[in-house]
Amino acid sequence: MTPSSAPRAGRAELPLVARYTRALHLRAELLNNVFAAILGLAGIVARKGLGTGEIGITILATAGAASNLTAIFWSRMMEGRPKRPFIIASALVGRATLLLMAFATSPPLFIALCVLYSLSEPMFIPAQNALLQANYDPSIRGRVFGSITGLSKLTFLAAAIGGGLMLKWRPESYLWMFPAAGVIGTISYLQYAAIRIRRRETPSVAVTPVASAGAVREFFRILRNDRDFDRFERNFMFYGMAFMIVLPVHVYLMVDELRMDYWTYTACQLVLVQIIIGFASRGAGRLLDSIGPTRLASFSFAALVLYAATLAASAVFSSVFLAFAGFAFFGLGMAGVNAAWSLGAMRFAGERDAAAYMGAHVACVGVRGLLGPVIGTAIVLAMADEKVGLARWGIPTVYVLAALLFGIASIAMARLHRRLERAKATPAPVRTPAEAAV
Repeated sequence: MTPSSAPRAGRAELPLVARYTRALHLRAELLNNVFAAILGLAGIVARKGLGTGEIGITILATAGAASNLTAIFWSRMMEGRPKRPFIIASALVGRATLLLMAFATSPPLFIALCVLYSLSEPMFIPAQNALLQANYDPSIRGRVFGSITGLSKLTFLAAAIGGGLMLKWRPESYLWMFPAAGVIGTISYLQYAAIRIRRRETPSVAVTPVASAGAVREFFRILRNDRDFDRFERNFMFYGMAFMIVLPVHVYLMVDELRMDYWTYTACQLVLVQIIIGFASRGAGRLLDSIGPTRLASFSFAALVLYAATLAASAVFSSVFLAFAGFAFFGLGMAGVNAAWSLGAMRFAGERDAAAYMGAHVACVGVRGLLGPVIGTAIVLAMADEKVGLARWGIPTVYVLAALLFGIASIAMARLHRRLERAKATPAPVRTPAEAAV
């Protein structure tokens, strides 16, 4: 199929299975974004509302990403198997249990429930990726994904604005907002579970016995055998470390240094960011289809250099305006990163079950998530030590380090893109009948 004859993302032009999938996919994401918006307030609720210390904030920042290490086991377990039971289990374990947030009046229970939710997410992500691989043709996948991401940001914005204003009016409102979000998040995943996978085109695999050691071996086997995917993951590791080291530092900057209230924090880190992602996601999806995940990631990482550098300036000059500007760059960069991260592994998987590749992809997030937030907090605390006497420069130092890592990731991904383009332009060697028989 030539690019000019490839199906477009318009409703009438999509194949029947894609139209059916898109309807349920959109419904699920509209609900999921309400859930994500409310959970996005966890950091300020923990710090400003519950008085959580640095260790607790670091655990919150670490849990979500570090739990992705388990993705290699979940993806190994679900490879070649129905994905619905895993989606339902993720909904019940991590989201329905947020009903207990009604009793979370102290940091330990609040943090424990957030960690439990985080541990369940890696069960869902490989399953979702396999579903989208099976039901969306590669030529339309990025555009459909981008369109749904953009539309679903409307419910994110409504929930974020409502949640931020509610917390400003009555800080203890989280005691009912988080349980309500848990119910909505559970329904969202049940919508995903209702999507029937197009089995006749699902990649066939030989299912092997599931074991922890086997999952780890499979993780390294994928990276060893697919060298370009290995490079893709290494480049994402630079980006991911930069992304992770600043997560707890955002709370320190916005709550402790800039003294933002609940609404200003929500407007800066959630509302502004999601407006930009919403507008930019459709374009990012189209770029993914036309230029590929590596080049899109390179451009996106470059935008994130500006994000980290601007927040460093915000910390130095104690400027709320610069904080808003920094998160505007963040939204622009993340629109591209979301598309490249969510669908990039699928491109490398080709006709193989994307769950295995996505499992490896998500597990790499766990590696950097286990280390990044700890490093960010450690730098801030170390420079605040009386013997060092550089407390004012701890937060800017973390952001400058992040900007450098984003820059390295952008350059490395651009090099990988050129390598892949050269490989496509090089004709495959012609094999003689005798060689083919060997």
